[in-house]
Amino acid sequence: MRSPDRRAHLLDMATRLVLDEGASVLTMERLAEAAGVSKALPYKHFDNAEAVLVAVYRREIETMGRGIWQALTDAGPDEDLVVLGVRVYFDELARCGRVLGALSKPGTAIPALSSRVASPTRFTLGLLQRFHGLDPHRASVVAGMLMGAVVGAADTWSAGFASREEVESVLVDLFRVAIEGGTSGP
Repeated sequence: MRSPDRRAHLLDMATRLVLDEGASVLTMERLAEAAGVSKALPYKHFDNAEAVLVAVYRREIETMGRGIWQALTDAGPDEDLVVLGVRVYFDELARCGRVLGALSKPGTAIPALSSRVASPTRFTLGLLQRFHGLDPHRASVVAGMLMGAVVGAADTWSAGFASREEVESVLVDLFRVAIEGGTSGP
């Protein structure tokens, strides 16, 4: 196997272990066993088990981002980009939410370690500028707030407090106010 393929295989096996047994059981030796490789091979691609988990998390987040970006890029001229973006986000979350949830449990540093390299807020800032025409300042002001709303919406849905449709509807409304601007003050 070529090196990039071997790395992807290791990440696939790590993902399976995380889903089947939990992130806390992942060791380099357990990963090697699950992947059917020598104990030394995972160390050729990753420094330690935490680095593997960060790579799994980043891969899922990046795949999610590519799905959203591609959907918005492919949208027709009459398509509502706010509705589309929110819907595709939840489609992607349905696909990879179990993995992200397992790696984001309280007490884990995986999301924080991952965000040092790829920031969801920077990604959102790019979306706001490219697809919604926000100027850089406005985009930077609202990007982090919108990310907080997205995370809250995902938690609300996954906890069963509201249906996906309800959560998407409220999130679309929040995005519209942030993107289009609202009134502030008395």
